[in-house]
Amino acid sequence: MLRMKFTGGAAGAQTTRYIDLSRQLSKVNRRLYRQGRDYHVKKITVVASTADNPAGGMAGTSVSVSAAPNTWVTREAWKRGFRVWSDMQKHAMHASGNDLRSTWNDFKIYMNIDSVTPANQLNDIYDVTGTNLYDFGEWIISDFTTPDGTTGADEFYATLMGDHSGAAGARTSVSLIKSYGESRVTVNPDDPNVQPDVADDPLNNVFDFGTTVDEVLDNVLEENDNPPYALERYPGDNANGPKPATMQMTTLSDGRAVLGGFNAICGLIAITTTSEQASLPVELLIELAPGKYRGIHAEAI
Repeated sequence: MLRMKFTGGAAGAQTTRYIDLSRQLSKVNRRLYRQGRDYHVKKITVVASTADNPAGGMAGTSVSVSAAPNTWVTREAWKRGFRVWSDMQKHAMHASGNDLRSTWNDFKIYMNIDSVTPANQLNDIYDVTGTNLYDFGEWIISDFTTPDGTTGADEFYATLMGDHSGAAGARTSVSLIKSYGESRVTVNPDDPNVQPDVADDPLNNVFDFGTTVDEVLDNVLEENDNPPYALERYPGDNANGPKPATMQMTTLSDGRAVLGGFNAICGLIAITTTSEQASLPVELLIELAPGKYRGIHAEAI
């Protein structure tokens, strides 16, 4: 169970805060919870109240929780990033003949560019008093290092979704989903690729008694000959759903609401609130589903 707090923004404005569940679980359980898993959240209880309205019931207050799209694209993009990062480390350690990685060595990424800003991250976990905090440990986002045609080493970190940051050849961050889409071979825009006069072929017209074969063939060739998805843009890149996908949403009733369960790839989630009450104090109680991975339900990606 994780108890966290934040303060909303201006009246009517959206406020989004990002949470890395693996980091917070590692902190309170005193053991590493690896990020590369599909974390199952059982529920999130949201409580909001103000001094002038202690019972809550703020009109127009909504809250939603979102995560990266739980699709094969997201999973394969993460796997590719993890493989490259792991191979990079193994290559560097090859000359030493030893595995120099520590017990807590782990592939760590951000959800998107917005989540990089420290002010947008929720990292404080409270005990029952709501004032005492759990202590921090070391949690460093993984770096990729590449020469990329330069004389020195260039470093960048990874986000799961959204856009790259920095110019080509001098990236500061790379979106794994966008990079995955840019590197893959895709299908032809038209399938099948046929000759333009196929409907006029004499043998095709042997049974054209009612002069309908040509029309039927035209429909066969022209309808549904393109995929039912964006050919060049993968869900979760900078131009096709760059923001996290909504998993649950509700409005506050008497200052309290419960968001149902959902999956969070890499344990990365975003909480968004909108309220007519400016600077609304919001508390979260996050309950993870029980399971076999160190007490919680979190399968390997």
